[in-house]
Amino acid sequence: MIEKFKQLLEGALAFFQVRATSKTEERRRLIRLRCDYTVQCVVEQQQFEAHIIDMGLNGMRLRMNHKLKPGSNVFVYHPTRSERIENEYVLCLVRWSRKRRESEELETGLQYADTPGNMRRSWVKFLLKELGFDERAIYTKRKSIRAESSIDGQLASEDGRQLEGTVLNLGAGGALFESTSAFAPSTKVKLRVGPIAGLRLLWLTGIVLHSKQGNPNEPHLTSIRFEDLKAGQVRALGQYVLQLLKTGEA
Repeated sequence: MIEKFKQLLEGALAFFQVRATSKTEERRRLIRLRCDYTVQCVVEQQQFEAHIIDMGLNGMRLRMNHKLKPGSNVFVYHPTRSERIENEYVLCLVRWSRKRRESEELETGLQYADTPGNMRRSWVKFLLKELGFDERAIYTKRKSIRAESSIDGQLASEDGRQLEGTVLNLGAGGALFESTSAFAPSTKVKLRVGPIAGLRLLWLTGIVLHSKQGNPNEPHLTSIRFEDLKAGQVRALGQYVLQLLKTGEA
């Protein structure tokens, strides 16, 4: 993991889900990344500082001292540079802007309005992809990079069977689990992770996708897809991923 990316991660605080839902597409819209990033905004000839509060696949929410008109365009620049990021800015459309309670600051909702090519090369897509957000299947069919780990864990099936092992990688959509034996594909399971670095022990519900073993004497590697996670579990999972990435264990 490159140093520039670790710097970029410093503003990422946690994943969160606004409310539970059984609809994948609705869940896709709700999952966001809670942030504390300082960015530069440019509107016409005016430039000013703002702070990103949260961001997701469709847009971001900013805190600022400037009132922006809904329907106007704004360029958002991130101060951290990386050789893996080609576009330093993202063009966004202002959806709403309102004053915060008991404060002179404003909160503004932005929708991404850049071209698909620019978005793919931008710091926004780079960050979201590295943290487990995939635009094709954000929640249940994760395709992007996971945080590598070596965390003690346990895999438990619904009928009470348990496997002790190690969580080898962890992401927003699933994990890879190493153990001396394995469950059959499609088995519904609960994965225990941690605790690590001050983070509480975490149980995550999911399903076994597949399991493989190189040789008879080697451990089984089980791929798990997370399903039906509640808001608190999503937040805690995000904290684990960010901790692994930022500490260099990934």
